[in-house]
Formats: sequence, C-alpha cells, structure tokens
Amino acid sequence: MDKIKIIRRFLEEKKIPALFVSGQENVTYLTGICGLSTGDREAFLLLTLKNAYLLAFSTTIGMYIRSGFDLIEITTEYRLSQALNDLTGNFGRLAFEKNNLTYSEFESLKNNLKVPLIPTENIIENLRAVKTLSEIVAIEKAAQTTDRAYKYALKIIKKSITEKELALDLEIFIRKNSQDIAFSPIVAFNENSAIPHYLPSEKIKLADNSLVLIDMGAKYDNYCADLTRVVFFGTPADKQIEMFNKVTKANELAVSSLAVGKTGEEIDTLTRNFIQNNGFTAYKHGLGHGVGLAIHEAPRLKPQIKDVLAANMVFTIEPGIYIKGFAGVRIEDVIHLTAVGPRILSKASKELTVL
Repeated sequence: MDKIKIIRRFLEEKKIPALFVSGQENVTYLTGICGLSTGDREAFLLLTLKNAYLLAFSTTIGMYIRSGFDLIEITTEYRLSQALNDLTGNFGRLAFEKNNLTYSEFESLKNNLKVPLIPTENIIENLRAVKTLSEIVAIEKAAQTTDRAYKYALKIIKKSITEKELALDLEIFIRKNSQDIAFSPIVAFNENSAIPHYLPSEKIKLADNSLVLIDMGAKYDNYCADLTRVVFFGTPADKQIEMFNKVTKANELAVSSLAVGKTGEEIDTLTRNFIQNNGFTAYKHGLGHGVGLAIHEAPRLKPQIKDVLAANMVFTIEPGIYIKGFAGVRIEDVIHLTAVGPRILSKASKELTVL
C-alpha cells in the first residue's frame, strides 16, 4: 500500500485531520528526495486526508520542484507558522512528530498556530522499519561498497599510520565509490578499541603487534550500510585471540537465532548470556539496530525494547567484548531478515586476519 495512504488511514482512525512531518529522514522517505543535510531543517510535509504539501525554504525549494507535491515556499516574510495557519486554520487540530521537534520549535508552533497540537510517535518510523525491495537493494549495494572498503583497508594499513589517517583514507575511498559515507569511519588501535564510539586521533600511530578496529559504512541512494571488523598488525595477544573468537561465535549465534516473530530483546539476551557464560563482560550497547535512511533506526535489538522482528527488516548484529585499557573486539554485519530466516548482506571476511 502507498506510504501516504497508510498514514492517512491512521489519521482517519484517530480522527486527526492533518500531520505535520518534521523529521528529515521521514520527509525523504515520503518524497524520495534527500536534502543537503539530515541535520538541518530544509523541508517539511503537511499531510491532510486529501492533500500533501511540501514546505521548503527558499534556499532548498529548487530540489523539490519535481517532487509532485504542492510546494509552499518559506521565507523571512512568509514564515512556517504562517503557512501552517493558512493551510490548517479550519482544522480542529494538527498532529506532529514529538520526537522530531525541539522544545523551542514546539513552543514556537504552539504559540503561533491557531489549532491545538496533538503529539504522535513513530508513525513513519514504524513504516520505515520494514523495507521495500528497492530499499533492500540499495542497502545491499551500500554494503557491497563497504565490503570493498574493508579490502582496501587491508592493503593500506601500515606501520606508523595514524588512526585519523586511516579513517580519512577510508572515508575518501567510500566517498569516491558510493553516494556518501553513512557516518564518519571509526578507527581505533589497541586500548582505544575498547571505546565503542571512538573518535580517531591524529596522535596515535600504529605500532607492531597492535589490534585495529574499523567501523564504517557507505550510502547508496540515501540508504546506509554498517560494518565493523577487527584485524591484527603483527602478533596478537592470546587474550585478544580469545576475545576475537568468542565475539565471532557470538555473532554467528545471534544471526542463526534470528527469526520472524522473535523480539530483538530475545536475541540480545541470548548473545549476552553466551559472552558472559564464557567468562567475559558483555557489551553495554545494544546487539543491533535498524539501518536505512538513518544509520540508527528501528528495530532496536537491546534490553527492555520489545520490537518484534518482521520479514524484510534490515538491521545490524554487532556483539562485542571490551576490556578497558586493553582492547575491544566488535564484529558487525548488516542482516536482511526474510520470511524464512536471515540473509547476511555484509560479505567482508570475518576470519582472524594478521597483517
């Protein structure tokens, strides 16, 4: 069913005449058009039971001319609240995305609109969680480029290269060979790899007998991939080998346990228990997250989150073991869950690799 028709059906059921869409990935999802930056407000959608209006600023409206939506230009003279009042003044109320407005934005709308605001949550995000065939193809192509970037990394890792140099080399490779990076690559040597979301340093140089963690992703047609691998430059410590082997087995266990109807929490618990039963402290992040227009989206595979896994969801599996001051190992793949089981989109080798 058409995405907008599904949203209109929701509005009809809730007796809400219109929905104001402010999340930029949600705007992209419904229009097929990505702005310059998902971090900036470049366009909004107003969906009514009969019409769909795209409200864009003067600097970006040109990107949406062929969108097929009714275009409204927002300027310093004709502000967003004025446009919304003109379009919704006769409505009894207006729904908005409560997770996609800052408090100051909400206050501004509340104080300037003629209609009361009704908060909604995850209407479009829940639609985005289940991918169409074209979305899955885009993510798979992004994953293929990311796999190639990993092979490239194995060729350029050398003594004395800094974390930042390696991260930049990988970013350039991905940008040259895909639409864009899904996020800034993470490169962490030795004890820095125990920090899951680490910022590569220009001061840390690669020495002999080091562990190298790489976390990166490409984009294709606005859709993201995500891959983490660990390699060894020189002889790894016995403890590092043990960590690597346990994380690899945890990854395999998690993937083999995936099935439609299970919750992400179930798979996460199973994987955590495996790591803990093998004498290590389990990762403190979630086991995985959906990937799509955003690098982190629904579903979430983590404690206390009851997201039920459905066919054609695409998400990561990324167990890890981290020992502060020593090393961290994380193995991450992108998975397409089909009606009959998981399909691994990430093809980069997970063998223990010594350079």
